Amino acid sequence: MTIKQKVLFLEQPNKQVLHRFEQLFECVYYELTTIEQCIMDFQTKLNDIEAIYCGWPGFAPLGGFKGKLVEFAPKSLKIVTTCTIGYDHFDVKAMTTKNIILTNSPSTMAYDAVADLVLYNTIASFRNFKIYEQNFCTDRYTQSGMLTKSLVSAKFDQVKGMAISTPTMGTAYGKACCQRANLSPRNHHVVIVGFGHIGQSIAARLASIGMIIHYVKRNKLSDEEEKQLGFPIIFHKHLSETTSLADLVVIACPGTPATRHMVNDELINNMKKQFRIINVGRGSVVDEVALVHGLKSGKILFAGLDVFEEEPLVHPELLDRQDVVLTPHIGSASTENYNYTAITCLENIETVLLNFDRAITQVN
Repeated sequence: MTIKQKVLFLEQPNKQVLHRFEQLFECVYYELTTIEQCIMDFQTKLNDIEAIYCGWPGFAPLGGFKGKLVEFAPKSLKIVTTCTIGYDHFDVKAMTTKNIILTNSPSTMAYDAVADLVLYNTIASFRNFKIYEQNFCTDRYTQSGMLTKSLVSAKFDQVKGMAISTPTMGTAYGKACCQRANLSPRNHHVVIVGFGHIGQSIAARLASIGMIIHYVKRNKLSDEEEKQLGFPIIFHKHLSETTSLADLVVIACPGTPATRHMVNDELINNMKKQFRIINVGRGSVVDEVALVHGLKSGKILFAGLDVFEEEPLVHPELLDRQDVVLTPHIGSASTENYNYTAITCLENIETVLLNFDRAITQVN
């Protein structure tokens, strides 16, 4: 009887993509609790696993696959896969030293899904949709037309992040909300920080609704690369170069020591105009204390956050604000992408454990 190689699953993919895989390998489904318990299990009941399928959250609840988790990983471990594009929760250097392959899951569906979320938040940020939503169908606004007229002249409490209005009878064209214009994004300047696949997908969507595209990147794209995008873009070496023009800042860059707190009190205070900010990159790029200060002062008109500085924790003063949209790191979360990345990870494991001669999405 052939002994099947063991694969540890931290998340279970859909059954339809697992069926064949379960026939080839012994699948061990495991729930993370503590670092200490995981290390103990690595040394005992999990000491012969050869692959780990991390799925989406992976080891993030324990701080990532780093430190002692890598140090005491089973000697039999050959490959670790993640369904995410990013891999900052993994100590790539330590894994390489121990000859453990790490693979991620690049996906055009992920790029598109994240860009769609940015488009959603962009339109909401200029049109004040959340303020309307939060004040709609309350006891004060039960008569037709009352909401729009009440909110046109309402005041916005910047400290609490809430509309302060008196119900006003009659109808009005929704030209403004809490004395803020309801604007089209068209002809406004957006600065996209990070201009890889996701940044370029975001740019394509925002260009399609008429925005003027600026991008921040360490190195300028070549003339040919810029031309291939099909819409004009303007390069900046640093975000600080855009303080005179930005109407919207979109963070789409990785979290590194160089990008930590790139958005801070100094940058916010140096902005010449009131502006909006969307973060789909990494939470560490935005100083959330500074972000709250900016919202309270009115310098920041809107924040759309899919990632957080102390993820999964959210700064308490960002909660329940009508000028903030929070999503729980679901920018790339679609059924199609979930299944695609699962198949990518499973195929990577098959390739390594069964010595297939085919490419894998290897990081190290």
